[in-house]
Amino acid sequence: MSRNMRSRRRTRSSSRRRYDSSVYIDGNTVRKVEVRPARRKAVRRKPVEVIPERPHRAVHMSPGYVVFLVASILVAASVLIWYVRLRSEITASQKVISKLETQYSTLKQSNDEEYDRILASVDLEEIKKKAMTEYGMKYPDENQVVGISGKDDDYVRQYGKIPDKKQ
Repeated sequence: MSRNMRSRRRTRSSSRRRYDSSVYIDGNTVRKVEVRPARRKAVRRKPVEVIPERPHRAVHMSPGYVVFLVASILVAASVLIWYVRLRSEITASQKVISKLETQYSTLKQSNDEEYDRILASVDLEEIKKKAMTEYGMKYPDENQVVGISGKDDDYVRQYGKIPDKKQ
C-alpha cells in the first residue's frame, strides 16, 4: 500500500465504538472521496467538588438564635400538648353524652311503657259508675256552668272562688 492509503480496523466494545475495517485514501490519487466519520469527543465529566468540612462554622450559633429556637420549640410543644388534651376532653365528653343519651332513651321507653300500662288498667266507665252510684255525683245543669274568659291554654287554674250568681 502506498503512503497515501491508510486503513483502520474497528472493533465493537461494550464501553465505546472502535473503527471497523475501512480504507481511506488521501492525496491526488483519490478517485472517490469517502468522508471519514466524525469522531465523537469524549464527554468529560466535571470532577465532583468536595466541600471541605468546617466544623467551626457548623457549631457556631449566636445565643439569640439559640434562645429563639428553644422558645419556638417550647411554644410549639405547648400548643401541641394543649391540642391533644383538648381533643381527649372532647372525646371523653362525647362518650359521656352518648352514655347519657342511651340512658335517657332507655328511661323514656320504660316510662312510655308504664304510662301505656296505667292507661290500659284504668277503666273510665267503672269510675263513672262508681262516682254516680256511691258518691252521688251527676252531670251539671246549665245554670251551674260558669264561662271564664282566658287565654287559649289547655286548662284553667282556679286560684279564687267562682261567683255563685251570673251578673
